[in-house]
Amino acid sequence: MARPSSALLMILTLLPSVAAPGPLAQEKPAPSPEGSPGRTADQPSATPPYVLSLQDTLKAALEGNLDIVVRSFDPRRSEELVTASQAPFDPQMTGSATSSLDEETFHRAIDKPPTNPLTDFAFPSSNKQHTYTAGFQDPLKIGGTYNIDISAIDAIFAGSQFDFPTFSTFPTLSQGYQASWKVSYTQSLLRNLGPKANGWLILVAKNNLGISESQFRQTVIDTLASAEKAYWDLNFALMDLKTKRSSLQLATDFMEQNRIKVRVGTLAPIEITQAEAGVADREEAVIIAESAVKTAEDALRQVMNVPRDSPIWSQSITPSDPPPLNEVVVNAEEAGATAETSRPDLEQARLNVSSKETELVYRRNQRRWALDFNGFIGHGGVSGLLSDTGYPGAINNLRSDFQTDWSASLSLGVPIGNRQAVAAFTRVEYEVSQARYDLERLTLAARIEVRSAVRQVETNLKRVRAAQVNVRLQREKLSAEQKKFENGMSTSFQVITTNPWPSSKGSRAPSCRRRTWSCRQRPDRVAQAGRERLP
Repeated sequence: MARPSSALLMILTLLPSVAAPGPLAQEKPAPSPEGSPGRTADQPSATPPYVLSLQDTLKAALEGNLDIVVRSFDPRRSEELVTASQAPFDPQMTGSATSSLDEETFHRAIDKPPTNPLTDFAFPSSNKQHTYTAGFQDPLKIGGTYNIDISAIDAIFAGSQFDFPTFSTFPTLSQGYQASWKVSYTQSLLRNLGPKANGWLILVAKNNLGISESQFRQTVIDTLASAEKAYWDLNFALMDLKTKRSSLQLATDFMEQNRIKVRVGTLAPIEITQAEAGVADREEAVIIAESAVKTAEDALRQVMNVPRDSPIWSQSITPSDPPPLNEVVVNAEEAGATAETSRPDLEQARLNVSSKETELVYRRNQRRWALDFNGFIGHGGVSGLLSDTGYPGAINNLRSDFQTDWSASLSLGVPIGNRQAVAAFTRVEYEVSQARYDLERLTLAARIEVRSAVRQVETNLKRVRAAQVNVRLQREKLSAEQKKFENGMSTSFQVITTNPWPSSKGSRAPSCRRRTWSCRQRPDRVAQAGRERLP
């Protein structure tokens, strides 16, 4: 019987947090909202861009990501393994019906005179018997098994007897009925005694189910983190492209101003060369930034598992949510405690330790001697010997304790050496120690990662504020350098190098990049121990 997995309900729990937006393939209006990086007006586009919110991204990743689909089968499979581990303790009913016939015939030799009537005359006989049995067997987790068996037998004998005075034979017929019941019980007293020794596979299977659910939850968390990271990466790529285009526009305007001054004779022609070099450098930066935008869009399509026939493949994607800047104070101790209790990898390590300890108890039990108790009690009743009363007579005699049987015994088995059980116990001892040290290692790593993530949050917030001030000062510096150039106190090279948005490949727009960094290191993800590293 199929049962819903608690791990599979994780998606239903997470979906309300990503409110129900429109369908993924539905096209949204082109203009990006105010505050979003968007795309500049001079960017050519064959089709309007697909405006995508962060909630849409997370919802699409939950619903269509193939990693989640693949991992969702693991808890279901583990549930069936739990059921299979419980199967050896299922009761069993048995039954049988048997019919047999035994016929015998003696023949006299024709060419010999009869000398012995017991051998020379024919005495045909037949013995017909029906046997019916039914039983119930129930194994117990404490190491015992009880059986209840009932049986019914009826036999009919037909034959001939020799009459010496008359020197003849006459037929005979006899019938017999028998009914019986028996209850037997077997119990292990040393080895395989107790539910821990007999049900350890069930506990291990349940722990494996918990591990599968935890791995599924980890996949969901990683998918959401990857989707959010891809969203902010695209956001940064667009902001960076916008910055590069602004830098190109400034360099182009500056080059045109220099050309005018050269034509009127107020500037040396060499200054045009410097300005043209600056424009070429920034054009290259724009090309690289445009390629980065396309790469970020494809990464976002991949994490959302966009269908092949979706129009999003031919549309550019514009994030509708700007990177927020939330200044919060994160308590490192509380975040560390949350990580130790909720991180899936620590949960999996704890379940692994529990499984190894459960197996260790079983292996310790297997080193014992084998001492078993066996006993049964039963009653039987017959009829048809003196009067033909059939099965009712046999059952009546059964109720009257016509025949009672019972037995009780103890059997002892002493292994000599028992090397297999001892070796298995020692092996599991090592595995338990290894699992405990692994849990301790992961716990320490989680604590360190949480502290590092908290510092990253604080550092990124400070870097954003510093970058905002830096951008303002760089603009003022550029304005001052341009005024000096107009008054003949500076050169084109100095103006170009003073541009607050450098154009080299390794440069970064400080404000937008640090702001997206801050989004990717949100405090509500610190408890997951800073899984995402800064670029």
